[in-house]
Amino acid sequence: MPPSSSELTRARPPESPPAPTARRLDLDVVRGVAIVLALGWHFSPRSSGNVVLDALQWPGHTFGWAGVDLFFVLSGFLMGQLVLRERARTGRFDGRRFTARRMLRLWPVLYVFLAVYAIVGNDPVSSYLWQNALHVQNYAGSSLEHLWSLAVEEHFYLLLAVLFPLFARRPGSVRPLVAVLIAVLVASLALRGIAVANGVSDVRMQWRTHFRMDALAAGVLLAVLRSHAPAAFERLAARRWLWAAATAAGICFLATVTKGSPLGSTVGYTVAYLTGAAFLLLLHGAAWVPRAGWLTRPVAALGRHAYGIYVWHVFAAELVLDCLPGLDYSSSGPAAQAAKFGAAVTAGVLATLLLERPVLRLRDRLVPTAARPAEHVPEDAVVPLHREPKAALSSAA
Repeated sequence: MPPSSSELTRARPPESPPAPTARRLDLDVVRGVAIVLALGWHFSPRSSGNVVLDALQWPGHTFGWAGVDLFFVLSGFLMGQLVLRERARTGRFDGRRFTARRMLRLWPVLYVFLAVYAIVGNDPVSSYLWQNALHVQNYAGSSLEHLWSLAVEEHFYLLLAVLFPLFARRPGSVRPLVAVLIAVLVASLALRGIAVANGVSDVRMQWRTHFRMDALAAGVLLAVLRSHAPAAFERLAARRWLWAAATAAGICFLATVTKGSPLGSTVGYTVAYLTGAAFLLLLHGAAWVPRAGWLTRPVAALGRHAYGIYVWHVFAAELVLDCLPGLDYSSSGPAAQAAKFGAAVTAGVLATLLLERPVLRLRDRLVPTAARPAEHVPEDAVVPLHREPKAALSSAA
């Protein structure tokens, strides 16, 4: 049942601050599943020759591209809560602070990667450096193809930083924001339909921001519900059977309809983010997530290092396989797959520990959040489910 007007206009009261280093297991699991899907899509284009390994790789091989859409939904959900709670606490939104914190969150890992690749990579610098440095790789093209999704996020959050302060000055209902977000969902699908009718390539429809902002907007819509109608959100999330069925139905569609087909290039992306939203609701606050720790905690560990893994995974795999006799990046046997995944995870963990986390600590000193100390909710920490299932948000995707 949709929230009433009074629910939408009533901001959630401040909550007790979590421990700065705490994390939410459920959201880290969502992030971990997303990175596993993305790695599977890039590392498993063909059969490995091993029946068991092929079964494990089937999701990534078949619809792993949708891992990016899951990232988008989760990222919109988390960032949406940040900006909405700042508005609820202060009555405004500081777009410059938001942008500075996002820059310090994303740029160090990316720019160090670009610098290293410029020194030891195989591609001409002109084919990727300025495009990725200026975040226009999804329009200008790039030999580092997997980084297109970072540009979509940067563009979306730049628009959020510019436009949300205008909304934040308006007291009362969040309905104008909801209307804008729904318009983005409709417009993105319509633009993809027009593009297919005019022969636009499926790669352009996958990469370009104006075709793909709907997944991020869907995440922000969930954040609106979570922040302004928490009781309705909790009732919705409690319908686990519904979200399990929706996730299964979405997977069936994505496994059947190829991404490059007209249906996949239009409705397919809509199904991908709806499936991602259903999966997020399935796990959000679910009691079974900590109980199944033998499975969920390793996945969550990957999620905690997902950004570094995503940025570095292709290059790390290429470097390692080039050093192994008889193997290269196109190899798909068990040994090659173990080397690819091992290299990607190792590089991502090192990037997180040596670069991302130290910079985040520096960021929190140089550009603190707008929250008063007694209300501080760190945007790069999350609350364990066993402590407070309804506690505030997790780290950005």
